[in-house]
Amino acid sequence: MCGIAGILDYTQPVDRAALDRFTDALAHRGPDGRGTWTDGPVGLGHRRLAILDPSPLGACPMAYEAPDGEVLRLTFNGEIYNFLELRETLRAEGYRFRTDTDTEVVAAAWHRWGAEAMHRFNGMWAFALWRERTRTLVLARDRFGVKPLYVLATGSRVAFASELKAFRALPWVTPQLDPEAAALFFRDPAAYDGVSMGTALAGVHRVPAGHTLTLGVDGSASLDAWWDADAHVPEVPATYDAQVEAFRALFLDAVRVRMRSDVPIGTSLSGGLDSSAVACGMAVFARAAEGDPWGVSMLGARSNDAFVRCAADARRTFIATFPGDPVDERAWADLVVAHAKALPEYWTFRGAAALRDLPASVWALDDLSAVPAVPVFNIYRLMRAHGVVVTLDGHGGDELLAGYSWHREVPRTELNALLRRDFASTHLPSILRNYDGCSMANGVEVRSPFMDWRLVQFTHALPAECKYDGTVSKRILRDALTGVLPEAIRTRTSKLGFESPLVAWANGGLGPVLLAATRTDAWQGAPAVAEAARVAQVVEARTKARAWTADDRIALALAWRLLSYVLWCEQFVGAGDRITRMLGGAVVPAARTDLLGAAA
Repeated sequence: MCGIAGILDYTQPVDRAALDRFTDALAHRGPDGRGTWTDGPVGLGHRRLAILDPSPLGACPMAYEAPDGEVLRLTFNGEIYNFLELRETLRAEGYRFRTDTDTEVVAAAWHRWGAEAMHRFNGMWAFALWRERTRTLVLARDRFGVKPLYVLATGSRVAFASELKAFRALPWVTPQLDPEAAALFFRDPAAYDGVSMGTALAGVHRVPAGHTLTLGVDGSASLDAWWDADAHVPEVPATYDAQVEAFRALFLDAVRVRMRSDVPIGTSLSGGLDSSAVACGMAVFARAAEGDPWGVSMLGARSNDAFVRCAADARRTFIATFPGDPVDERAWADLVVAHAKALPEYWTFRGAAALRDLPASVWALDDLSAVPAVPVFNIYRLMRAHGVVVTLDGHGGDELLAGYSWHREVPRTELNALLRRDFASTHLPSILRNYDGCSMANGVEVRSPFMDWRLVQFTHALPAECKYDGTVSKRILRDALTGVLPEAIRTRTSKLGFESPLVAWANGGLGPVLLAATRTDAWQGAPAVAEAARVAQVVEARTKARAWTADDRIALALAWRLLSYVLWCEQFVGAGDRITRMLGGAVVPAARTDLLGAAA
């Protein structure tokens, strides 16, 4: 897990100093090392978060020499969870390896199978591969877009990076807002990442999930979809009981392979069904490896090699608490802690401290976002402070298994189609980007068992009633994890989500910040927000009277989006610094290259 960057220049050699600054703008994603490589028109950069084979041999950009003598250069962000099995297959065909990384396996697999190699990968990734033999640069993104990848074409250059903020470090880039992207964000913030290739930073585009972008030194470019979910629909067992058993096996194996790590791992636990399933799944393997009867009984007969390269320390849980607020789920999370014999750490929401973290959380989110990310940002900061570098979290479960209220409001015949849209485009992509940003801002890697492509495809193929039977959502998950989950969690039907106590916060320290934001040019000129003036009036009235209530949730949600937009414009495109400084933060000038501690 890392940050990647690179430049392809069609007319002149890549400027090494510019590449260094570009790469170091991602220092937070890779605090364990940096590397850059140039060869004429191409340059690759890498900031390393060392997880597999932390030795210097695992550094990127990595050169891999294939059996026929061809050298492939790779800068890689992500994890291939089945790299051990792929490495043995490639060894049998004459490929040799000098590291214990998955990066080297990616390069060898691409040499052997080309783009078809990605169909063999079980993981998440964004990488750039340079082939000297063909003089082509291939940018590739995983099936579901778990890992981010952005490109910017200007004149004779194409640049790519893991985050928008990195492009601000390029000397030929003047950061500007894309008003069309911002207008789309305000129209439908949940779908923003999934339906638009554009971003709020003018000229910068996303490489779509499941696509490759191939660039030649002659200026050629080809964007191709390598993944087609409809072409990979598995057959599912005919009976519900058999479907439950198959789901259980797939879910537990998705957890197992994501526990492969040479550094400590943990999990973010809310007490909801999905995060609890992941935490308890990890506990099954951790306790089985110790010979604990409960863990052994949950797995049945498993060979010892099932736990190869799995982290020995896998009991840490990290929990956000909101004392006295209805969104607090600590009581539920503590049930899981006791059941799993986990080691908990708690982050407690405090309004004043949360305000100070607002600018940093907006900076971490990278693009425009509708969610208050301070709790998420702090959970991952807490993990890093306790030495946890990898976390297994529950993202994707709601979109797979009908976890939201609107899933229960459509006819059963339409549910599967709605779930697939939410998963691929209208909901989950924004969540994935937000959590990647908050985790990587703190040098922590997020792995999501519910995003295992085998489990995703299997679940998509199940009948709708396996997900929502008219009574409970996530039916098959609940039945599959009988015994794994505490019974109170397994049968829990209330859902809160990972939220902030916005109403109480707005009646406290957040209110004056919202009020100040209404008087900025950014708020008043927000694209396609006809309600901005009306919401400003509501903010003034409610804030002065400290009278925000749950009935104001629509106005408060829009006010929050406008506040985050103001902070984004201040930090990313230089639209003043009033609110950022009011909160005790500082705007990072685009000309600076020592972002978050990187070397100037």
